[in-house]
Amino acid sequence: MIRFGAVCAGLLAASSIASAGDVLLAGHVQRVVLTPSDTGDCPPPCGILPPAPDGAQRICVTNAGGCEAMEVKIDRVYLGQAGAMHEFKSRIGEWGPRFPATTRQIVVLEEGGHVWLSVATERDGKVFIDPKRIRTIGGVPTAAKGKDDELVALDEVLERVHAKRD
Repeated sequence: MIRFGAVCAGLLAASSIASAGDVLLAGHVQRVVLTPSDTGDCPPPCGILPPAPDGAQRICVTNAGGCEAMEVKIDRVYLGQAGAMHEFKSRIGEWGPRFPATTRQIVVLEEGGHVWLSVATERDGKVFIDPKRIRTIGGVPTAAKGKDDELVALDEVLERVHAKRD
């Protein structure tokens, strides 16, 4: 019984970054596709609304603009699982598309179905990210309190993420 508990605890610790689709990787954007709502792989933002209990018709008012997909050629996977290419999908919100059409390397985090990304800045062989673009990884803040105006070294953040798991 003790051995079973130790195995369960180990599995729980190993999965603390969340669900099976969660991933943190660095790579280069290969393609960005924007799709209007209610076409192709982009369902209407509110779905089908049934009538209200009193029979009144319901309407949907939203600022969702459609869907976006970004295909990334992977340079390195830091957390999770991914092949040589990975596709990220998101709804387009009030402020327009978030996925960049850039040739620069980016770091992308997908947790719980949400996607965050930062341009990767390399200095002295280390990859740095903008903590205003990726605020937490696995529940661990990327920047020290009050210091989100400076780039942070990704390997240092990952050390804290791994320490939280242990």
